[in-house]
Amino acid sequence: MFDRNKRSSIPGERILYKTRPRFVVSLKSAIIKFIIVLILVYFFTTLIKYAAMVQGRVGAFINIPFVEGTTDLIVIVILLLLVWILWNYLSWRSTYYTLTNQRVMLRSGVIRKKSAYMHYNKIQDIVVSQSVIERISYSGDIEVFGGHDNTSIILEDIPNPGEVEDTINRMIDGDEPEFETKAPKKTEEPKITGRSIMEEYDKKFKL
Repeated sequence: MFDRNKRSSIPGERILYKTRPRFVVSLKSAIIKFIIVLILVYFFTTLIKYAAMVQGRVGAFINIPFVEGTTDLIVIVILLLLVWILWNYLSWRSTYYTLTNQRVMLRSGVIRKKSAYMHYNKIQDIVVSQSVIERISYSGDIEVFGGHDNTSIILEDIPNPGEVEDTINRMIDGDEPEFETKAPKKTEEPKITGRSIMEEYDKKFKL
């Protein structure tokens, strides 16, 4: 979220906003893969039974180990899907979108790190797009275009794209967002009337 106390590696540069892509939207393909893994595990016994049935019918004509082959194939597919899911998760974890008081930054990459940035005075246009799922999850894609050789930076599945777009536009105009700090609430001290408990009691119940 917004934090004026964070510092960047460049002197005088402050981090205004830092986030990752929206988890559910960015990992939707990983979620689909995980569902496929669950389906394969759930129907594993059924698939093996069908493989044994096929092997029993064609075993007299063709000597092919359908049961062993089907088992190995399902296990390999499950392992590959799990590795793919892990890779998707690590890719999400290594992706950061950062807005500072000087530039827009994108960092990503699990093994090979990739970094791209664009200073606000180089930005020519901003395009925000949202799919149905992104609108439901309050996320979207922001493409920032620069004036040099049609360069651009795409912030995919970034949370609260409207707020981010507004911040970028304000920084382009030189209007750095101000963030209010809430003062701690004052605790009210109990009022002292100067009367004792017995005096209050006598006054209330005096006949």
